Amino acid sequence: MQTQRVSVKFGGASGQGINTIGVLLVRALKRDGQRVFAYREYPSLIKGGVASYQVDLSNKEINSSSKYCNILLAFTPSSLNEYLKDVKENGIIVYDQKDITLTDEQKLYIEKKNISSIFLDSENIALEAGGTKIMSNVVMLGFLWRILELEVETLVNVVLKHFENKNIDLEAEEKCIRAGYDSATFRPEYAKKIDVPKKELFNNNNSYVMTGNQAIGLGAISAGVRAYYAYPMTPSTSIFKYLGDNAQETGILVKQAENEITAVQMAMGSMYMGTRALVATSGGGFDLMSETISCAGMSETPLVVILSQRTGAATGLPTWTGASDLNVALKASHGEFPRVVIATSDAKSSYTLIQKALNIAEVYQLPVILLMEKQISESIFNFKEMPRVERIERGLVDKVENDIQRYQITDTGISPRWIPSKEKKPYLANSDEHSEDGSSTEDSEETIAMTNKRLRKLEILAKELPEPTLYGDKNANLFFVGWGSVKNAVLDAIEIEKDSRKIGYLHYEYISPLKTEKLEELIVANKRLVLVENNQAGQLGNYIKENIGYEFKERLLKYDGRPFFVEDILDFLKN
Repeated sequence: MQTQRVSVKFGGASGQGINTIGVLLVRALKRDGQRVFAYREYPSLIKGGVASYQVDLSNKEINSSSKYCNILLAFTPSSLNEYLKDVKENGIIVYDQKDITLTDEQKLYIEKKNISSIFLDSENIALEAGGTKIMSNVVMLGFLWRILELEVETLVNVVLKHFENKNIDLEAEEKCIRAGYDSATFRPEYAKKIDVPKKELFNNNNSYVMTGNQAIGLGAISAGVRAYYAYPMTPSTSIFKYLGDNAQETGILVKQAENEITAVQMAMGSMYMGTRALVATSGGGFDLMSETISCAGMSETPLVVILSQRTGAATGLPTWTGASDLNVALKASHGEFPRVVIATSDAKSSYTLIQKALNIAEVYQLPVILLMEKQISESIFNFKEMPRVERIERGLVDKVENDIQRYQITDTGISPRWIPSKEKKPYLANSDEHSEDGSSTEDSEETIAMTNKRLRKLEILAKELPEPTLYGDKNANLFFVGWGSVKNAVLDAIEIEKDSRKIGYLHYEYISPLKTEKLEELIVANKRLVLVENNQAGQLGNYIKENIGYEFKERLLKYDGRPFFVEDILDFLKN
């Protein structure tokens, strides 16, 4: 079956309810049986600016956005100006502002592209239906649902379910939806312009829709996390909200610290005392945590830090996506100590990898950095089945004998670890270099022995970690190589192009310690390798060169705060 895709974009101002309308559309489309992916853009403002929420629907699983849209619903004149040229040929624009004046250039674009421009007086329609001005949003949603020629009852049920118990007039809400759906503004030719995907033969009601941050939270619950600490920082903040909203049910302690330094030290202290704990932040907050990460490396205290990336140095673009923090994840903190760096790519991998990160941190007694991106954290993914729950591995010794040493030198580098308590042998744990019993030391031979012991853990772990995953056609001559959210646009492009050309993709989840066997096989086979990254320097490519000497001759890099759209990959292949 050929891939079909339709993209719908809502444009408006921050604080105007764009996000809510987008989420409602996702849920209603999922209930109808469509496969969906949702992506949002917004400025770092509480109100104002120009924001958008785009929902792509397809007859097959999709995990990336189109650069363009078939339907644009503009709630403000500025959003129409911003997104008009994103509308595809034969597309539709719906706007609800009477005072919108199009320039000659915009009129010419609309004419050339055969775009239908529709004024919908949604505010008056809402008032006439017995609603309020703010309900003009669901009037627009009802009108959109009619263009898509979908059953109105599905949309009504989803919206009413969302607003129940929220002190909202549900009867008026329903009337406004139906008023938009039945509006006299609608013309049958509008629906004919949009080729709604034919659904697969499966019940999508049993599938899941969730953001990467929700999946991280759910994975943390499955992994037995009992404490979560953070200082709010976009785009990691919604992990905080998800765990906080469910804290009464799960019993997880969710605490906002006064800053990122306190948050990470609370997490390290909790892990030291045997409580599975997490902390999450973004770039600037991670910088503040680096000293504690070094302390965890020296004291061999398990620690997992979630680093959800945005773009730019300093404050940069606070609400936009990027993947430029790989270098800092690999090398931040003073001194030399073993660490693990893992990168998620979507909601499913977020759910799984947070569990694996906690297991690795505890078994190997080291810090683990779990990389996410705003594109992963806040986009909505739709998938059929939840991955299995990982078995919890604590790495604790069953019996604490009198002669046991906390930092005992072993062949694996992994020393015995137990939870401090009055029933068990006490031991020293601090940030100084130490001997096997934890006593501080400055002795040359002891320093070398202990440093080598810690490093051996990575040698053992590297043997257990999987190689990067090979997707697409294994016999292809062209292979993309990447990490993070770029996977989603590449795989969507491979699906679209599969009948016309062979393409492969090598995807890295476990970045450090680095596994290169599969990559080196492709190099030896003289395959055309294209590095694809959402940063300016090609940081994974540089790290690979640092390790095995291979330099990518072709690089497809993006660093404007936007994710890779499927057209970015398709255009590269075309050119």
